[in-house]
Amino acid sequence: MSEKEQDPPADFSTSIRDPRLKSQRKQAIKAVVMASILMSVAIWALLSVFWGSTYLLEHYFPNAKLYVYDFDSANNANPLLGPYVTQYMLSTLEQPTHMGVIIRDPTGKTIDDVITEIVQEKAWAAMVVNANASTMFREAIAGTGGLLNGEYAPAGALTVITEGARWFQVTDDYIFPFLTKYAQTPTLEASHAAAANFLATATPAQISGLSDTQRAALGTPFASQEYDPRPIFSHQWSGAAPLEAGLIYYIIFAFHIALFTFFARGPFMGSVAKKGRRLTFLSTLTLRFLPLLPIYLILSLSYSLINLAFLIPMNGNGHAKFGSQGGFMIFWMLNLMSLFALGFAMESMITLLTVKFIPFFLITWIILNITSSFFPATFAETFYRYGYAMPFWHSTTGAKHIMWGARDRLGLNFGVLTGWTVLNICSLTLFEFILRRKDQRKERKELSKDVEDHSS
Repeated sequence: MSEKEQDPPADFSTSIRDPRLKSQRKQAIKAVVMASILMSVAIWALLSVFWGSTYLLEHYFPNAKLYVYDFDSANNANPLLGPYVTQYMLSTLEQPTHMGVIIRDPTGKTIDDVITEIVQEKAWAAMVVNANASTMFREAIAGTGGLLNGEYAPAGALTVITEGARWFQVTDDYIFPFLTKYAQTPTLEASHAAAANFLATATPAQISGLSDTQRAALGTPFASQEYDPRPIFSHQWSGAAPLEAGLIYYIIFAFHIALFTFFARGPFMGSVAKKGRRLTFLSTLTLRFLPLLPIYLILSLSYSLINLAFLIPMNGNGHAKFGSQGGFMIFWMLNLMSLFALGFAMESMITLLTVKFIPFFLITWIILNITSSFFPATFAETFYRYGYAMPFWHSTTGAKHIMWGARDRLGLNFGVLTGWTVLNICSLTLFEFILRRKDQRKERKELSKDVEDHSS
């Protein structure tokens, strides 16, 4: 048996405690410690940003405008409900948690004008005391009218308006419950006062002769109702996915594309270098950008189609200027521009940070973006207004218009996403230029050294 066959394979015979591996062990331990420190710093620095966006949310409720329109007082000499609502809403400003109540002049306004203000995001909500609130009660209690389909409808007296599609995380969980609570006190106070006023002047014969509808009006003179001009219907909640977790997955896909193209370029660039050649700067940029175009087109189309497969509306629920087919094309282009903005940033930073540190940029890029789209900056510190410039914010607000007919900002959305794309293209070009100059200086230095060695 030969000596080669007797010796155990060298690849499998070394212990991790081998003295010859002392420097390698130190290097590995150093890498683990450095990674732990960097991740700990990232947790405190980055997660604090996200945690802070939802910290003491109700503390910032005064930043959210609430319009109050009293059409009742404007249309009745002796209003029964309007004064109670306006006085109570003004008194809420003294409470620790309150919205930014603004009493608006109803002159020349209609309920449609108020709805338009909410859809255009002039305010987060509106409380409207309808013009016929007092009249309907008086006619109903007198038996001369004030009925809807033969019944008294007290909920028509006060309407609470807010837009679910604007930011459903806030409107559904905070605004609507908050306003429902707000509406209860003045309507109850006004109802008690109206009923007591009638009973104080009515005779026993009048009271005993009240019909069922009159008794219903006397029992509940006033109540409130909710109105959402841009609702998210029960079968459309799959549209929440591309506004939250979907975009996180989207940015992770962009990260993997950056890795795939990075490792795909390696053998090609190495082969060219072995032949003693270098690509021109234009060829280098072509190699960086050209493969991304078909990849981004296919990925954005797939992302758009999977949303369509789950029956997400593409016509703004009838409130947009386009139909479903046009809406899908706009949605696709919005996702494509979002991928350009997010993906080119990955391509740029992997050039600067290298594969070793690009995961830290991924974490930073995700948290800065998702913080801007998860909760509105209205309910956070001024610092969070940076989110209005982030790709996620423009991707989500554009999608809300396409899906549910929220405020149309598509021009702004595409403009900002294009700006991010141009910025990332310029930064990638600059980083490639800097690295190219660095490599050229290194090669000239090595060549100069070789010449000196030969001359000596």
